[in-house]
Amino acid sequence: MNYSFNTNRNSNRKSTEITNCLASCISSPGEQQQQQGNDTDLERITPPIPSPSSSSSKSDSNTFIGKDKLLEQFKQQLKQFEEWNQRHDWLAFHHHHYDWWMFPIDEISSRGSTYQLPDAVISDLKKNEEFIRDLRRGVRLMVRSWGWDIDKGQLFDKLDDKQKWSYWPVRLYKAGRSMWLFDQIDYYESLKKLAFHIKEKEKLDFFSHTKNGKADVLEQWKEMEQTKRF
Repeated sequence: MNYSFNTNRNSNRKSTEITNCLASCISSPGEQQQQQGNDTDLERITPPIPSPSSSSSKSDSNTFIGKDKLLEQFKQQLKQFEEWNQRHDWLAFHHHHYDWWMFPIDEISSRGSTYQLPDAVISDLKKNEEFIRDLRRGVRLMVRSWGWDIDKGQLFDKLDDKQKWSYWPVRLYKAGRSMWLFDQIDYYESLKKLAFHIKEKEKLDFFSHTKNGKADVLEQWKEMEQTKRF
């Protein structure tokens, strides 16, 4: 499976479209090094979903934002996802930043513990059928922007020009870990299949704040699987 890339994440200049065809465009190792996404990259752009508590939560990064505030941001973001999907605005998925609240996990990030889920919150959200339904919907729409049919575990037969992998290993990692934490193993396995396909052509490294260094998506997932959380 071949991908072309969209790597411009600078919010101060106009996004540049990458129009190379899927079959022929694979970045060189040097280019890949520059493209690798991580939480620090996500921090450079103001999140698209403002929250009344965003400034206070960021100033106290050792405090979890709280379940209700997390769900507020999550629901607002899903609404944007639906709008982008309806317009086939795949670049909006690529360039906006939302991983912390859209694919919540139990690890620290560039925002400290602000979005680190406590065990009690994970247990509570697992029982929330609306949240689980919307979480699956959010992941489905996000990877659709990459051209991936998560239900079938394969690329869509027909893809728009901008509907392609945008080199966000950290986003892929968080989506997969979130699926694992909330027992959505069918979607986790589909994301893992996507990761193996991508890794045939390029690295899947990202900066892990938990590891305080580079980590590989698949290796991190392998360690995660050994915890037997679900």
